[in-house]
Amino acid sequence: MRSVLFVDPPAFCTTLEGLVAPALRSRPLAVAPPTADRATLLALSPEARRAGLTRGMPVRTAQRVCPDLILLPPNPRLYARASRALHEILRVFAPTIEPRGYGHAFLDLTGTGRLFGCPQDVAARIRREALERLRLPLSVGIASNKLVSQAAIRAGRISEESLPYVPGGNERGFLAPQPLVVWPELDPGIRCRLDDYQLELIGEVAAIPERALCAVFGSAGRLLNARARGIDPRPVLPPERQSEFRIAHTLATDTNDHGVLHPLLRLMSQRLGYRLRRRGLTARRLGLEATYADYTTAVRTVPVAGAVLDAELWEAAQRAFALTISKRMAVRTLALTLDRLEELDLQLELWAEPATPPVQGDTLQHAVDRIHTRYGSRALTRGRPLSPKRSLLPDHQATTILPNVALPSRTRWASAS
Repeated sequence: MRSVLFVDPPAFCTTLEGLVAPALRSRPLAVAPPTADRATLLALSPEARRAGLTRGMPVRTAQRVCPDLILLPPNPRLYARASRALHEILRVFAPTIEPRGYGHAFLDLTGTGRLFGCPQDVAARIRREALERLRLPLSVGIASNKLVSQAAIRAGRISEESLPYVPGGNERGFLAPQPLVVWPELDPGIRCRLDDYQLELIGEVAAIPERALCAVFGSAGRLLNARARGIDPRPVLPPERQSEFRIAHTLATDTNDHGVLHPLLRLMSQRLGYRLRRRGLTARRLGLEATYADYTTAVRTVPVAGAVLDAELWEAAQRAFALTISKRMAVRTLALTLDRLEELDLQLELWAEPATPPVQGDTLQHAVDRIHTRYGSRALTRGRPLSPKRSLLPDHQATTILPNVALPSRTRWASAS
C-alpha cells in the first residue's frame, strides 16, 4: 500500500513575513503586487481571513472590508529560501519529493516503514523539526494517493486537525460526506456545473454513473468519476522526472497590446528553454493558454521538432499565440507548457572537422546560458538587429539575446505530473 504525505504550511508567505518582522504578528496581513491597476490578494494571514478577506479579492475591496489591513509586496527570495530549508528537512524522511509551489510538497514514503516507522510518526516528526528549526507550523495530510492527501488537509482545516489520516481502502468513504470545497484541483467550470445540478457533496458525484458524467462533461467525466471515488494513480515525481514544464504570468493590467505580450511571451519561452537545457531534455509539443479579462480561456498546442533552443521555442510560441489570441478582448494571464519531454540525444563526432566550423545556434545558445548563469538573467539585452547587409549573424541567431523585460506583476511556476 502506498503512503503519500502532503505538506502544507498554513499561510506560508504571511507567516514568514511575521518571522522576519515580529511587529507584524497577530496583525491582519496580506501579500499583493504593488502599483497594479487591479491588484488582488495573493496570500492572507489567519487574522485577515477572520476579518472576512479571501484570496483573489481586489485590494480596494479588502481595504474597505478591513481598514487595518497591512499590505506587503511579494518577497519571492524569502519564500524560496524558506522552501529550500524546509525541503532539507523533508529529504531526511522521503526518498521522493515533489514540490508544489512555495513550501508545499508531496512525499512518497512507500517502503520506508522499517526506517522511520508508520506515516503518522513521520508526519509528527516533520512537524516537530520544522517548528523547532524553522519556527514554521505545518499541516500534513496522510493517505494512499496525492488526491486524498490534499483533500485530507482541506477537511482538516474544517475540523481543525493538523495531522489528518485516511487509511488505505477508505478513500471513498472519507470523501463521500465531504463538501465540494474539499475536492482539490477541481476545475472551476466543472464546479459551477455541479452547483447547477445542486450537487453539494463528493459522494453525490461518486454515485452518478460514469456514462452519465461523460454525457455532461465529455471525456472529463471519466476522470471526474474516478477522483470522486478517491482513485488517483498519479506517482510522486521529483522535478527532474516531471512530465511537463509550465510557467504562467498574470499581468498587472489587462491588455491586448502585442508590444507588451510578445516580449513577455519571449521571456517566458526563454525560461522554459533554460530549464530544458539544464536537465538535458527536449520537448515535442508547446501549449499556450490565455485567460481573458472576462475569465474565459483559450488553449492551443503546436508541435515542435525536438525544440531546445530559445529561437525554436520562441518561433513555436509565436505560432501558438497567433492561433490562441482570436478575440479583441484584453488578456489577463498567459501560460506556456512544454510536454512530451525526451532526453536530449547528442551524437558525438568521430572525426573532427579539418577547418574551424562556423558559429552555430546551439553554440551561441550555450554561451548565452553561461552568461545568464554567472551574471543573472538580465545581464544581456537585445537591441534592434542590423540591416541585412550589415548583420554579422543570421536573423534567428541575432535575435537569440533576449530583451531586458521588466515584469509588471508576478510570475508563477508550476509543474504538473
